[in-house]
Amino acid sequence: MSGKQILFLSLIGFMLSIISIFTLDYQLASPALSLGLGNKAFWNLVTDLGDSKYMGMLLVATWTSAFIYQKITPENPFWPDLRKKSLLVLAAVAGTGIFVIIVKTIVGRARPYMGDIGFSPFTFGSEFASWPSGHTTSAFAFAVAASMAFPILRWPLLALATLTGFSRMALGVHYLGDVIMGATVGTVGAVLIYNWLRPKLGLKS
Repeated sequence: MSGKQILFLSLIGFMLSIISIFTLDYQLASPALSLGLGNKAFWNLVTDLGDSKYMGMLLVATWTSAFIYQKITPENPFWPDLRKKSLLVLAAVAGTGIFVIIVKTIVGRARPYMGDIGFSPFTFGSEFASWPSGHTTSAFAFAVAASMAFPILRWPLLALATLTGFSRMALGVHYLGDVIMGATVGTVGAVLIYNWLRPKLGLKS
């Protein structure tokens, strides 16, 4: 993805998010929540797919396993590649996650369950941490970075990331605009971090 494409994607995602905030978010909040009321256990399970701590545990376990197998079979190039790629994906998830935490604090958008009270910038606390969606950001960062490392996983991972984003609306903790911006940050951030780190780690793809 070229610099112009990354910039274009960033602008489109931001614009769609802003448009959603002013035109769709409050109208869609109740219908989305109603879909989740009867299947809350399912949506809680889905939303955990976007929890960065579980991603971190998976990626650290993958890195550790690859490191051990690399020592056992040093002639096999798969294990050092897997170790480096798991590190790349972890960096994408962590980097975008830190960025979103900072943005959330600055913006201070109230979550749907707080009612239609808008924004309270520089307000600490989860109640005013709606925009962008952190779970959606992590889900898309993981999906995009992992699919760049292993292209065969692209569509299943992107489908799961999209479902994770919707789960945040179904659980009443995010608006559509939050999810759109989270997906944008996760995607763009993952591409930037992956492309920056890949040559430094000596990976060709």
